[in-house]
Amino acid sequence: MTSLVALPAVPSSRQDSSFRLGGDPDVLASIHEASVNVAIWARPVPPALGPEIATWAGKKDAFEGIFDAAEIKAGRPFDPEDDTSPLRSDIGRLLRRFAELTRVRRVQVFFGAIRHDQCRKFHVDYVRLRLVTTYLGPGTEWLPEDVVRREELAPAPLAPAEANRRIVRDPDKIRRASAGDVVLLKGERYPGTERAAVHRSPPIQELGLARVVLIATTYDKR
Repeated sequence: MTSLVALPAVPSSRQDSSFRLGGDPDVLASIHEASVNVAIWARPVPPALGPEIATWAGKKDAFEGIFDAAEIKAGRPFDPEDDTSPLRSDIGRLLRRFAELTRVRRVQVFFGAIRHDQCRKFHVDYVRLRLVTTYLGPGTEWLPEDVVRREELAPAPLAPAEANRRIVRDPDKIRRASAGDVVLLKGERYPGTERAAVHRSPPIQELGLARVVLIATTYDKR
């Protein structure tokens, strides 16, 4: 059975050339630095969001859509100033920040509860940028650059456990974001990048866990 072991946290004082982590939202802008492929705004889940997050954890449906960046900046579909829903307000602020940072025309948005294993293999995304915030449950797992064997990332008919064994140089150095953290991941379609972020969703299905997650992705299709 899969176990969700405790992974080491990343001290805010530690950085390397491939990632940035800090307690100020401005740290997210460092994703545009050439060597950086992961930027994390480390923050706790705002306490006021608790009741709404619990409600979403029990739902089977999810919110999905593709929106013009202009709509998001104008407060649609989530209004950053919505004083009737702290959760909608928080999501609105994060989406607005993402739209401003990415400077793309359209953004694909997912929000809801996840109860299955989305991708157990460490991989890179074929997008420009992706934002992931886990409001409930274990957060995104990612690898600092010195832990990755990139030659092992190419698709192959291997079981996830064997693929990960080949990809990860040192399992003790796998990092996991905390609930509330705002994680920005650079993908393969980011202009000029040669080192997209290597990450995966934490395995939760066999453990019967649920995650409440916001995912915003640059939408590059015409």
